[in-house]
Amino acid sequence: MSPQAQAGRERPMMAIQAGAISFADEGIPQVLDILQERAGVNALFFAAYTYTRGTGGRQVPGQPLPDHGVQEYDEFFGGNFARTHPQFYAKTAVKDFEAPDEVTRGRDWLEAILPACRERGIDVYAWAVERFGMFLTGAQLMLQRDVYGRPMAQPCYVNPDYRHWMLGLMEDYAKSYPVAGVMWGSERRGPLESTVLGGVPYCFCEHCVAGGWAAGVDVERARAGYRALYELVQQSRGGQRPRDGHLVHFWRVLLRYPEVLQWERLWFAQQQALHQEIYGTVKTADPKKTVGWHVWHQISFSPILRAEWDYAELRHYSDWIKPVLYNNCAGSRYHEYLTGWHRSALADGAPDDTYRFFTQALGLDEAPFEELPTAGWSAGYVERETRRTVEGVDGAIPIYPGIDVDIPSGECPTTPDRVRDAVVAAFRGGARGVILSRKYSEMRLDNLAGAGQALRELGYH
Repeated sequence: MSPQAQAGRERPMMAIQAGAISFADEGIPQVLDILQERAGVNALFFAAYTYTRGTGGRQVPGQPLPDHGVQEYDEFFGGNFARTHPQFYAKTAVKDFEAPDEVTRGRDWLEAILPACRERGIDVYAWAVERFGMFLTGAQLMLQRDVYGRPMAQPCYVNPDYRHWMLGLMEDYAKSYPVAGVMWGSERRGPLESTVLGGVPYCFCEHCVAGGWAAGVDVERARAGYRALYELVQQSRGGQRPRDGHLVHFWRVLLRYPEVLQWERLWFAQQQALHQEIYGTVKTADPKKTVGWHVWHQISFSPILRAEWDYAELRHYSDWIKPVLYNNCAGSRYHEYLTGWHRSALADGAPDDTYRFFTQALGLDEAPFEELPTAGWSAGYVERETRRTVEGVDGAIPIYPGIDVDIPSGECPTTPDRVRDAVVAAFRGGARGVILSRKYSEMRLDNLAGAGQALRELGYH
């Protein structure tokens, strides 16, 4: 962020996430004018690489269209909305992944927005959302394998081809564009909790199997343990209660096969190793560019993810962190998350019982369980979780919480007051800025203006 003196203080980062479709539909200067006038935006996280509807394209089909932009839904494919420079992808099978979307294709949108942003004092960050389109040539070479050896629709972090692709992409952005930095996000849970919530265990591809044996893990026992856990969960989800209860049998599997936890730990270490490689790649390309992470919303819900994502460790390969603190949709998301556990390992009790316990364990203070989808979570959650993150990194790096504006998830509506309160709460918790999320193309302008109101109340103009 370019330092700006406001009211005798350094002006904080007021950032927003936006994709190419908004600039194509409404015009680059027009969008930037709206963002600055409504919300005081001084940083733009441009969705340069995305295959997810939540971060690319117009509004999610079926959801109400916002009060700006083209008033119809689009067919979203995704990919790279910048130019793909071939020299950075020599070691990967994926060569052509520029987005084929009709409205935006044929133009380097990252290059297009940079001059106008520079004129307005808006820093630009290249934002990459980890996933890929299955139609890509070479994508089948990178897929995870489940416990039965079947390919899955996600790439494997350990796959050399996939690593070369992501590292090439980060180097491309860092060397080819005068961006302020990059943000990389990976919203995936490990095989343990994924299995508990009903998924098929992974990753047992040839690269992970070789890495497991090299790390001293008995891969075949890990495979047998995950098969046993998967079968138990499927029985529970089908309404069958084990003889000694769901929780006892869950622990019986873990105690009989400790390799299950070893495999989970190894999977997470491999995920973080890719984060570390991305950090080093960008810093080697240009030490002045910053590298930060989009940390998945589930860290607010899952004790397992919270235990794994240790901010004290993460700060050693981060210039800043964006913890996702979407309080409007948090209620429905957490309600769904706990319901998943109560169809498997915690099916002996009632969700409300676990909710009361987790409220204490995770430091929550929100509405009763059954009211969560409509009530959402409070601005107090944003403040508490911001403070926990700041304390987790010992104040060594900036924290920029993600604040949700009109995310079509759940039944708690976004309002200007709720946006204002969340932004103010983030700064009370020690944030040095915020990132309005998920994407401009689904936000209402009056709700976006709530962020600008927060800045004014905090003494910034």
